[in-house]
Amino acid sequence: MRLVFVRHAESTGNVEGRWQGHSDYPLSSRGYVQAEKLERYLKETGFVPTHVYTSPLCRAAQTASILVRSWSGHAAEWDELKEFDVGLVSGMTREEAQKELPNVDFDLEESRQLAGVKGAESLIARRDRGRRIVDKIVENHNNKNVVLIVSHGGILQYVIAALLGTNRVWGYATRNTAIFDFDVDIENWHVEGGLFMRTTGCRINRFNEVTHLGES
Repeated sequence: MRLVFVRHAESTGNVEGRWQGHSDYPLSSRGYVQAEKLERYLKETGFVPTHVYTSPLCRAAQTASILVRSWSGHAAEWDELKEFDVGLVSGMTREEAQKELPNVDFDLEESRQLAGVKGAESLIARRDRGRRIVDKIVENHNNKNVVLIVSHGGILQYVIAALLGTNRVWGYATRNTAIFDFDVDIENWHVEGGLFMRTTGCRINRFNEVTHLGES
């Protein structure tokens, strides 16, 4: 199976420097351009998915709606693909949050991705959600499928950690519309031994790639 993850294009919340979480922000004007560049790139490279899933949050759903134009298709909304919840600070800038919550140590909270803020999704819950997403993909698809998923930079780090089979979640800066492209051998996903260890069954084709944007 070919499995491609995409982070949503730039949102107005990104532009304003807000912790978005589950807050719903539309694409910015630059975001629309980014999504259209990605749509053209996928079309030019002959990418045609059999299944498209998106987070229902506006910034992801709008990105997906632009991408499916090339295939006259439909992006199915999947709640599990939402960004992780950042609780009380959702929709705030750091300056606004510091004013509203003067007793919170935001240097500490930023280092642990706001997991200690009231109402925020815990790190363990994020990890478990990433695993559920991967398990569902494996359960519902086969090696002939080409799956495109539009989601968010935060939760995608947990999903990709689960896909790679690591308990450690590796951090990386994910740019808007970045592509993560994998070949996944679904038929032998649960096999141990030699098939499990070979490098030809599951491959990383592209990781955090934004060449379609034409930016340095």
